[in-house]
Amino acid sequence: MKQKTQLKNKSFKSESEIYGFWESEKFFSADLQSSKKPFSLLIPPPNLTGELHLGHAMQHSILDALARFKRLQGFDVLLLPGVDHAGIQFEATFEKKLSKENLSKQKLGREKWLEKAWEFKEEIYKSVSGSWRMLGLSADWDREVFTLDEGPKKAVFEAFKSFYDAGLIYKGPYIVQWCPKDRTAIEDVEVEYEERKEKLYYLKYGPLTLATTRPETKFGDTAMAVNPKDERYKDYVGKEFEIDTLAGKKKMRVVADDAVDPEFGTGVVKVTPAHDFADYQMGIRHNLPIVQVINKEGKLTDVAGKYAGMKVQEAREAMLPELKEKGILIKEEEYAHNVAVCERCKSVVEPIISEEWFVKVGDLAKAAIKVINASKINFLPKNYARIITDWLENIHDWCISRSLWWGHRIPVWYPSTSLRTSPSTPLRQAQGRSGQVADMKVSLDSPGEGWVQDEQVLDTWFSSGLWPMSTLGWPEKWKMVNGKLKIENSYFPWDFEISAPEIKFLWIARMIMLSVHFTGNIPFKIMFFHGMLRDLEGRKFSKSLGNGIEPAYLIDKWGVDATRMALYTYSVPGRDGRVSKAILDERGKNYRNFATKLKNITKFILELKPNGSTRHSGLSRVDSGVAQKAPQNDNVKMNTDDEKMVADLDALVKQVTKHLENIDLHLAAEAIYEFTWHKFADVYIEKSKARRAEAQPVLEYVLKQLLIMLHPFMPFVTEELYQKFEVKRESIMEETWPSA
Repeated sequence: MKQKTQLKNKSFKSESEIYGFWESEKFFSADLQSSKKPFSLLIPPPNLTGELHLGHAMQHSILDALARFKRLQGFDVLLLPGVDHAGIQFEATFEKKLSKENLSKQKLGREKWLEKAWEFKEEIYKSVSGSWRMLGLSADWDREVFTLDEGPKKAVFEAFKSFYDAGLIYKGPYIVQWCPKDRTAIEDVEVEYEERKEKLYYLKYGPLTLATTRPETKFGDTAMAVNPKDERYKDYVGKEFEIDTLAGKKKMRVVADDAVDPEFGTGVVKVTPAHDFADYQMGIRHNLPIVQVINKEGKLTDVAGKYAGMKVQEAREAMLPELKEKGILIKEEEYAHNVAVCERCKSVVEPIISEEWFVKVGDLAKAAIKVINASKINFLPKNYARIITDWLENIHDWCISRSLWWGHRIPVWYPSTSLRTSPSTPLRQAQGRSGQVADMKVSLDSPGEGWVQDEQVLDTWFSSGLWPMSTLGWPEKWKMVNGKLKIENSYFPWDFEISAPEIKFLWIARMIMLSVHFTGNIPFKIMFFHGMLRDLEGRKFSKSLGNGIEPAYLIDKWGVDATRMALYTYSVPGRDGRVSKAILDERGKNYRNFATKLKNITKFILELKPNGSTRHSGLSRVDSGVAQKAPQNDNVKMNTDDEKMVADLDALVKQVTKHLENIDLHLAAEAIYEFTWHKFADVYIEKSKARRAEAQPVLEYVLKQLLIMLHPFMPFVTEELYQKFEVKRESIMEETWPSA
C-alpha cells in the first residue's frame, strides 16, 4: 500500500469511528501481488453460537497484536477470519430455539429444518462478526470464510474422495462414544471425566462374586474375566457356569485376560462387549457374543425384559430390589470414580456399537510425527510437541460420521434406501471389515434419479482439520511445484497459529496430519498454545456455574484498549490464569488510567507546546522513512537528559522487538507501560519543563515512537493520538516499526 503524507488532523468521536476508518481505507487487506514478504496468521474459527467468551477475546487480542506488529515491520500481513459451523453445538442451540416455537426436527423434516437453520445462522453470525470488530481485530474481511461455504465444501469432498479411493475410509459397526442427549457419536477427546461418588455393587455369578458400577448392563454380559496371573481363580478359567439373572438362568464361561485388574473388587469382572471399550476388545480376543442392552436414546433395549424402555439410572434403581431379593446382589460399597460425560452437554456418555464412517489414520499419524520430531513446527510451549506425538503414537481410527443434519453431508449415494447400511456383519468381526458398501457412489451431487444420499454428516473436525488449506482455496487454486502443492506468493504454511490446549488433539494434531498428507508440508510454522482463563477456584468458565465474565462487560466499563492490555497480562504460553471480575476490573481501571495518561502526555507535548519551538527534520520527512530517526536537526541542542532519553528509548525498542518476536506479549506490553509512565512521564517530561523549547523535538520524537510501539496493544487510543501530530501518514497503521 502506498504511504502518503497526511497533513490534516482526523478527529474521531468513538472507537467504532476509528475502526470504520481503518476498514474503509482497506488497511487490513493482504495483497498477494505485494513485493513485501508475507506473514500469515490463521484465526481459529470460533463456534457458530453468537457468543465470544473471554478466552476468545484474549486469543484474538494476541493475534491482532502480532498482525499489527508485523505490518509495522513492513510485512504483507494476512489475518484471516472464519467461523466454524459447530455441528453438535449449533444443533443443540437451534433445537432450544425451535422448542420455544413448539417445533422440532421431526415436525419440520430435513429440508425445512435446514432452511430455518440457515436463517438462524445468519442471525447469530452477525453477533460473532460484531464482537470481532468491537475488539479491533484487523482481519482481512474480504477473505472471511465459513466452514459450510462452497470453498470448504469442495475441499471436504476432495479429502473424502481421496481417502475413499485410497481405501482409507470405511463404514461399519464398531464401539463408539455416544451422547444420548445429542444423539450422535463423539470422539474420545470430546469426552470429559467427572469424579462422582457412586456405588460399587457386588453380584453373585454362579460360584464367583464380582464387583461392578453398572448392574443395568448385566443383561449384556457374555462372560466373566479374571487376570491369568491371579492364583485365586486359575481353576475356574475356561469353565462354564450357570448363573442367576433377572431374566432367568444363563450359562457363562470364565476367560483369562491381562486387561483385568486383580486389585479391583474381587478380581473378577463381568464382560459386556457392547458397552465398554475394554470389554469390547476382550470380546474380540475371546470371540464372545455381543449383546446390546442400551440404545442410542440411552434406554434399555428389549433384552432387558420388563426394564426395557427405562433410562439407565431409572433401570438401575428399579433393578436393585429384585437383585437383592434373588440373592444376586450381595453388598454395596461407596465408590468414587471418573464418569465419562459429553464436553458440550455434560450428559453421561454411553459406549455403544454403532455403524459409522471411519478414517484409517495410522500412516497419517506416522507422517505427522515425523515432521514434529524434525522440529519443523515451533511449539510454544515446547513440551506440546511431545504431548501431541504421544497421542499420535497411540491413535485409533477416526470416527468421522455424526448423526446430525447441520454440517457437510457425507458424499455417498445408494441406489435405494435398502442399501444405506453395510451388509450384516458379525460385530466381533468389525475390526477386520473392508467397510465398503456394494453399489454405492462417492459424489458431491446426486448421480441421478433414484439415488439416496447417506443420512449422516461429517465430524466438524474433518472440515476444521482442512482449514489451513481450504481457507486458501485448496484444492482448486493450488498447483504442484516440485512434487508439493503450493500457490504463488503463498501464505501457506501459515506463519502463526494459536489455540487453547483443550483442542490440541481434536484440531491441531488433525491439521498437521491432513496438511502433511495432502500437501507434503506443515500447516503452520509457529503453534502457540495460550493458557486457559479460569475462575479463582481453577474452574473453567461456564453458564451452568455462572462464573463467566463477558468481554462486553469489560469493554463497556474500561474500553477496548484497557481490556486488551488486561488480557495481555495472561498471554504467557501454556500458563492458565485465574481471574475474577474484581481482578479484571482492577487491571482494566489501571490501563484505562494509562490511556488517560497517554492523552495528557500528548496534550502537553503537542497541544501545549511553546511558540517558536523547534521541530526536528525527521518529523517532516515522513515519506522517506526518516521519521523513525532520532532528532538530528542542527538547531536541536541535545543535553545529557536528551541523550539519555534517546538511548533509553533505543534500549526499549530492542527489548520490545525481541519480546514480540518471541511472542512474549505480556513482557512487551509491560516494558512499554513502565517506560512511558515512569522514565518518560515521571522523569524526562518533568525535567524538560525547565527547558521546554529545547526539549520539544525529543518530546515529539519519543512520543511518536512510543505510540507506534503501543499500537499493536492499544490500537484505538494510539490512532487517536497519532492524528494530533502536524505531519504524519494517513494512519498510524502505515508507520514503520522503530529501529534502535
